[in-house]
Amino acid sequence: MARKRKQDIDRAAVFEAILGDLGPEQAAEAAGSVALAELVYNPQQPRKHFAQAALADLAESIREKGVLEPIIVRRVAAGYEVVAGERRARAARQVGLEAIPAIVVDLSDREALEIAITENLQREDLNAVEETEAVLGLLELALDVDRARVQALLQDIYNEERGRAGGAARDLAKREEAKALFRRLGRFTVSSFVTNRLPILDFPPRLLDVVRNGELAFTKAQAIARLEDEAAQRRLLAEAIDRELSLSQIRRRITELREGEGGAEPERPVSADTQRLVAGTKRLLNHKRLATLAPAKLERVTALLDELRRLLG
Repeated sequence: MARKRKQDIDRAAVFEAILGDLGPEQAAEAAGSVALAELVYNPQQPRKHFAQAALADLAESIREKGVLEPIIVRRVAAGYEVVAGERRARAARQVGLEAIPAIVVDLSDREALEIAITENLQREDLNAVEETEAVLGLLELALDVDRARVQALLQDIYNEERGRAGGAARDLAKREEAKALFRRLGRFTVSSFVTNRLPILDFPPRLLDVVRNGELAFTKAQAIARLEDEAAQRRLLAEAIDRELSLSQIRRRITELREGEGGAEPERPVSADTQRLVAGTKRLLNHKRLATLAPAKLERVTALLDELRRLLG
């Protein structure tokens, strides 16, 4: 079993091993093996739901080819805690293996959590709730502030990008660090995260649970969350899961429910000025024109389109 102390392996090397940038031969040279009976899972691991079908596919691959890439673990009182590679460890258990290739590293609680979050964001798709919580958790670690302050900083950046007053003079270094982290992740802009992901945290607990457990797609839960009547929301949620409604079917049901309550908004005439503006914007939004924009302008256009999409719902 290979054991590397922190002074022998830097964090860049750990991330390379985790993210697969090391070739299999180099990773295999650094790895020994750990008994599966000695493994424990990190309760703060961002991934809470493991799709059984995907896990079964991975188990079958391991049965045929073995574990091709070592997991990353650290020594704890109870044995070896999995830092990265929990899906591989779970699949190996399903196959009935007694040991698994592993690289043992010395990491603090904070370092282990940061690596687990980053590995999950980069390698396997999390569901929307897990992904949102993982990004917020990573920001908490990177900026050394609590969840409420992270959300306030992101809102400050969002407002700043739209030329709105408030928060522009506060925590400049932390705001720049947050923006740099989003650029490194490459999954969201700050604006798209604030617009499309932070509202997840306001979902009713049951909606959060079904998305987290993989029972319902995030986009479907997002539509159901817009129903103001809680009883109607619960009924539609049950119907969407039981009947496996599509997103368009859910939207039709929402319209029907609102009309039945007399809550449908009457159609209003669209002014000629608005129609001209829409037509002109369509002509502007072509690939050739967008490709010539300076990066700052393109980011601003993207943020405005995000906000427009949110408003039109």
